[in-house]
Amino acid sequence: MKKKICLINLILLVCALLFVSLPTACELDWWKSSKVSGDVLNLYGDDPYTLDPALAGDSTSINYILQIFSGLVTFNDELEVIADIAERWEISQDNLTYTFHIRDDVYFHNGSKVKSDDFKYSWERACNPLTGSQTASLYLGDILGVDDVLSGQTDSISGVEVIDDYTLKVTLEKPVNYFLEKLSYPVSFVVDEKNVSGDLYWWINPNGTGPFKLWGWEEGSELVLESNDNYYGGKAKLDYVVYKILSGLQFDM
Repeated sequence: MKKKICLINLILLVCALLFVSLPTACELDWWKSSKVSGDVLNLYGDDPYTLDPALAGDSTSINYILQIFSGLVTFNDELEVIADIAERWEISQDNLTYTFHIRDDVYFHNGSKVKSDDFKYSWERACNPLTGSQTASLYLGDILGVDDVLSGQTDSISGVEVIDDYTLKVTLEKPVNYFLEKLSYPVSFVVDEKNVSGDLYWWINPNGTGPFKLWGWEEGSELVLESNDNYYGGKAKLDYVVYKILSGLQFDM
């Protein structure tokens, strides 16, 4: 049953990824008073429940998070797992150990470099019961030692080892053929410890690694994403994506 739920959620995630990457026919001309300039895509949207990858479980929040944050792997257009922040990886013969080699050209939006220990922190934070993640157990629970963190016995995942700045070794409790697919879910995305620490609502000003960064958000009105010029995958063709929040619109009946 747990495997079935996970696969269903992964299918929904793939749909969200495809939605993000495809152009839309619903382009509006209401963005008249903006201070932004350049190529702007105007869309309808909803307010996200959260922009914290560890807490997101709804499609609206995930749609924004996929644009602001990123993880070790992602999907291509054929729904195959491909490299993202991890440029490559090796899997041991017993399928228990994954060694990820992280790109050395990945930066958070504030310019600080992403390293292996950022992933270790992000996963341990996601599994910490104080975080309150509803998805950490499902998507990270195969990793050795995660259950001990989820239960509050420790705050360190024994199966996640930082080899060096750009090498991360992950050991599973047992072989899982779809483990890489699980790592495409937002709960496994990297977050900046300095951004997160000490502020419950840090995600209102997220410091991510994705192709877009949060330019501004007025709840019930608009949410604006700005292209990340330093994105390791190459700058997006759009300068801004502007979402008009549906809950803030008035319709004539």
